[in-house]
Amino acid sequence: MTPGRGHAAPVSLALAVVAAIGLVACVANPGIPAGAPATPTTEPVFQPIAPVEATAAPAEPLTAGEIGAALHDLVCWYDDPALAQQCLPPGEEFVTVLQRVVASSDRRFIAPLVDMLWLEVGWERWVREALEALTGERHATAAEWYAWMTANPPPLPDEYATWKGELLALIDPLFARLIRDRASPTGPGPEELVWGLQGVGQVPPLVAPDTVHRVEERYLSRGDIVYGVVIDGVARAYPERIVAWHGVVVDDLEGTAIQVWHCIACGGAAVFSGSAANGQRYTFASSGLVWNGRRLFFDEETSSLWDAVTGRAVAGPSTGTGLVMRTSTRTTWGEWSDRYRNTRVLSLDTGFVRDYSEGAAIAADLQSEVPLYPVARLDNRLPAKTRVLGVVVDGVARAYPLERLEAAGILHEDVGGRRLLFLSPGPGRGVSVYEAGGVTIERLDGPADDREAVDSDGLRWFVDEERLLNTRNSRVLSSVPSQVVYWYAWSGAYPLTQVRE
Repeated sequence: MTPGRGHAAPVSLALAVVAAIGLVACVANPGIPAGAPATPTTEPVFQPIAPVEATAAPAEPLTAGEIGAALHDLVCWYDDPALAQQCLPPGEEFVTVLQRVVASSDRRFIAPLVDMLWLEVGWERWVREALEALTGERHATAAEWYAWMTANPPPLPDEYATWKGELLALIDPLFARLIRDRASPTGPGPEELVWGLQGVGQVPPLVAPDTVHRVEERYLSRGDIVYGVVIDGVARAYPERIVAWHGVVVDDLEGTAIQVWHCIACGGAAVFSGSAANGQRYTFASSGLVWNGRRLFFDEETSSLWDAVTGRAVAGPSTGTGLVMRTSTRTTWGEWSDRYRNTRVLSLDTGFVRDYSEGAAIAADLQSEVPLYPVARLDNRLPAKTRVLGVVVDGVARAYPLERLEAAGILHEDVGGRRLLFLSPGPGRGVSVYEAGGVTIERLDGPADDREAVDSDGLRWFVDEERLLNTRNSRVLSSVPSQVVYWYAWSGAYPLTQVRE
């Protein structure tokens, strides 16, 4: 079951464990008859801790070594996957260790137990009871426990990041180098990182993908969603049905390197320059980790984690470094191919075997009314999965419900002290953003491949994604980068964002 779907039950890791360590069958723990699975008791194992009498001596706090030993005993298989046969399914030893954890009343166990609840391998009932006894809280799902914990950060045990990395190394050894202690006040602590149900290398990026001319394309329908890019007159379309499977697409538009980052859980994609703002080139892929509902990518050069929405490194040596956003438009293939008669589009021959039919890659998101992964705080100014167009101008972020912008067709707005122009040919056909420069556009004229904007003085402007060009005096109004994502993802990435409701 997908995590977060309606705040559903925690994710079962049993199949992932089998695949990762090659188990044919789980062997019961010592003290349990061979072949007999661990059986939950009828009554709760862990009772809430009674308040300590005022005259009673306080319990001695656990040492870091004692906490580390207990965490090791809970998941003894993380040191050596081969030991999984001795630790799964959880049995009497596991329950005994959990009883010691609860008896300690030490809140440093909360974050590790929530991680274990998410990686469900048969211990869900006992771990849940232990969490309830330690915290006095009760939450229905692992997703809700993560959200509660992020909003109410508990103290963390020493070496917690290392422990969590080794825990997830059962899925993919690379996790051990991606999860670190908090590196920045604005980045995720290790307790905020959630496994996204994929290994680090399970989502392969597309690098220099094959493309075909629009007249050669044979697999797209007119209503299929694409992310369109125009650079120096060269048009390229990136179908969501392909890029969603890969997360990162690295491409070159006749000498200009770009990257398309797609986040299924965020509901959209962004396009960035090939190099970061510091001039360095990085090699990106999906990290298999999620922060506050948003996909994180990692770079192979420094193993830093990068936010899919902002394009900034949020953990690791590159923290604070950002990519430069490029202009792009989320629209339909029919609209894009009508506008740009010489556009090229990704070939279906990617070199990978995937179900590239429309909607297949994003099926779990389409079926969910709530974010796919835990989100600590939802900004209630808009419903969480409202699709918005977001812009950042001189450090000021603002979001606009996409459907309203498309329905309006034309909007002039001041953002960050600059006048912007939002243009859309109509519902479902995308929005482009430009510097208004004192010009007031009143209407759009002409067919898609020869569209013009007419201003309040009757002057006509040729329209494309890069600019508006005055057909009389060649004056140019430049485009402004924007992206389309869900409101929860945008407001989480930009907590101080303004919103046009």
